[in-house]
Amino acid sequence: MVMLPLQAEEIIASGQFYGTHHPTSGRALLVAHYGGSYEIRFEDFTSDDGPDIFIYLSTAQEQLSDAAFKNAENANLGPRKALTGEQSYALPEGVSPENFKSVAIWCRTYSVMFGAAALERP
Repeated sequence: MVMLPLQAEEIIASGQFYGTHHPTSGRALLVAHYGGSYEIRFEDFTSDDGPDIFIYLSTAQEQLSDAAFKNAENANLGPRKALTGEQSYALPEGVSPENFKSVAIWCRTYSVMFGAAALERP
């Protein structure tokens, strides 16, 4: 069970992006907000362009292959907002972060992972 933060927001997990089929870098932060909402925040993010790119939370610990993503439980956070820079993705209502261990940048058109970040909890 994830505890609600005592402050306005609290980073409950983070990890560095790595490229799988495309260069991807930056940092992913899983942020809990007072009141019970959550978001994934990207810092210093960079990735390649491609069609139909979406952001997913995944139960896979390390997303080193497309099969790891396909064989895991994944929560769609929506289309990627930008190729570079800071951005954030709200977890949909009812999606709790406890079981998710990574975030993936996924091309739905070609079923290819651009990059991922393991979410390490302190």
